[in-house]
Amino acid sequence: MSRLVLISNKQCDGKDLACAGRTLAADAEPGLWLGWNGDVQNFAQRPIHCRQDAGYDQVTFPLSIEEFRRHYQGYYHDGLWPVFHNQPEKAHFTPENYRAYRQLNRRFADIACEHLCPGDIVCIDDYQLLPCAQALKEQGLLNDCAFFFHLPFPSAALLRRIPEHRQLIASLLFYDLIGFTTTDDRNAFLNCLAAEFPLEMLADDQIQANGHLFATGIFPAGINGRQVY
Repeated sequence: MSRLVLISNKQCDGKDLACAGRTLAADAEPGLWLGWNGDVQNFAQRPIHCRQDAGYDQVTFPLSIEEFRRHYQGYYHDGLWPVFHNQPEKAHFTPENYRAYRQLNRRFADIACEHLCPGDIVCIDDYQLLPCAQALKEQGLLNDCAFFFHLPFPSAALLRRIPEHRQLIASLLFYDLIGFTTTDDRNAFLNCLAAEFPLEMLADDQIQANGHLFATGIFPAGINGRQVY
């Protein structure tokens, strides 16, 4: 049986893995959670901590002070968070923060590639890690990758308040499956996608856009939102 690998911004537990398996990868065996441990440190080389808990593996690591300032507080908290919560007037974006956001996603992917096995199914959780699958697949990873949106997907007009909205939409096309909580959210995503790229709707919720083939799905249960945010 394939192993489920859940990559998220903050720490999960076995229940989150089991829920992700039921919603996004029903045939996978909960196996590995990988992500930020919540610590912010100065380090010359990032410490990676590996442990097993309740039958699943954890790979965790801190962020640097600059990563926390630019990626977490900067691009995510001061930029994406207000837009995805329908408060674009509070959003603030800078090119430096966007570069840090993409760079940290590449670092998540670098760490994940050291621990992934062929056949693993990768589930990536929420908009802190939108470009993570692109970073993984640019390294030659062939594993299936799914993404889940916990929050409502913004309208095209709202999404355009993000200067890099087209790059973010393009990065989503590297996922094999994109999950939403409601049909309205899926439709909002498709409207945004159609505004940026020619797309073709195929059978079984398959979509072809910008040279990529992927599926979408509605998963009302989601992942344990109390612990992944």
